[in-house]
Amino acid sequence: MSIFSINPDTQFEIIDSTDEDLIVTNRDGVIVQASRISGRHYGVTPESLLGRSVYDLEREKVFVPAITPLVLKEKKKVVLVQDTPSGTRELILGFPLFDEAGEVEYVISYSCEWSELVVIQDYLNELETEMARMKEELHLLRREAAVPEGLVLASRSTSEAFARGLEAAELDVPILLYGEHGTGKATLAREIHANSRRSEEAFLTLDCRTVPEALFERELSGDSEGKIGLLSIAEGGTLYLDGIERLSPYLQNRLAGWMKDKRYQTAEGAEVPFDVRIMASAEGELSEAVQDGAFSRELYYLVYLVPIELRPLMERKEDLSSLIPLFLERFCEKHGVRKELSQGLFEHLLECPWPGNIDELANVMERLVIGGKSKVLTADDLPMEYRIPTGDSLSEIEMDGRTLPSILESVEKRVLMAAKQRYGTTTEMAKRLGISQPSVVRKLKKYGRE
Repeated sequence: MSIFSINPDTQFEIIDSTDEDLIVTNRDGVIVQASRISGRHYGVTPESLLGRSVYDLEREKVFVPAITPLVLKEKKKVVLVQDTPSGTRELILGFPLFDEAGEVEYVISYSCEWSELVVIQDYLNELETEMARMKEELHLLRREAAVPEGLVLASRSTSEAFARGLEAAELDVPILLYGEHGTGKATLAREIHANSRRSEEAFLTLDCRTVPEALFERELSGDSEGKIGLLSIAEGGTLYLDGIERLSPYLQNRLAGWMKDKRYQTAEGAEVPFDVRIMASAEGELSEAVQDGAFSRELYYLVYLVPIELRPLMERKEDLSSLIPLFLERFCEKHGVRKELSQGLFEHLLECPWPGNIDELANVMERLVIGGKSKVLTADDLPMEYRIPTGDSLSEIEMDGRTLPSILESVEKRVLMAAKQRYGTTTEMAKRLGISQPSVVRKLKKYGRE
């Protein structure tokens, strides 16, 4: 609850100079301030209103109904329509001002003629037209991208995941996609939408990892300044919440309430129903997060109706062997060059762990195409961090005059430096190199790079 303190010596000075119809009453319902046009539509003067009780004015049929008693009761903004003695109708907005104890001390009411709302209605009509235009543009973009570029279903796990997704597309229920970043969750989400009864409506994505908590509700429901929320734009379509596990506990509970009630609250406090299919993604299984109390149990049961896992690329060798030539062809066309992969480079790429999955593979393939000096690309064209020495790369090691321990130390250092650049954390390095995390830390300190 917001609390405002009022200085009686300077209270409401702005009201004396405004051309709006404003009236201020105290907690007893007595009018203590009125603007110079107050009462114009009620057949009374501002001076005659001062000191009067709104309860008396209501009994005298001047203010029907009086808004002050309702604001005092609800302790929040109230909107109503009054019938004036002259037969016109007025839209009245009442706002509470609180004292330091949190009690309503004053009520400010603002009124405007019903005819003035025509201007507001025109503005709303413009917003509705703009929203329809945006939906049409989204529809055209969706038709152009009906078939996702680079869709590869060579491995059994990927084909089964996509098959399950397409089976669930017709069920019109929430779907949870989980797996490491870059495994194709967003692509699968778009395919599910494209094969659902909602395919003619919008497919929108909200990245829960990047939207600040303070803006999340505004992004979904819109605000009082005319910003249209995603739930309104996606009406009849699909909203994909990427990284749902990154939401704070408060937002998890808010989202669970909206999904359960199928309605959300606007900035003005109105309850608005919505018909939007929710799909979500997470970078890991949510069941452990629920057990640890890090993820809302209620939200978990709402989104975990059709869980689909997408495995890491390093476990999908068939997909990897198809994606490598696919990306090579795509980036050669993009940059207007002709390049081929040597057999050795192709085999080396198949053995790379690809912790960044498809996104990382695409990045490296484009760097190869851009940076490769010859038509046939070899391992020497790879970015330095991907040139991890192998058992048959002795030609790259200077051996003359060096002892075996010195040579092994040199190779170990090169491997560690490449692994550090690629994996980032000592925990991931230890996992990939097959040694303990303390050993990684100790070796990095030895080589002066911790």
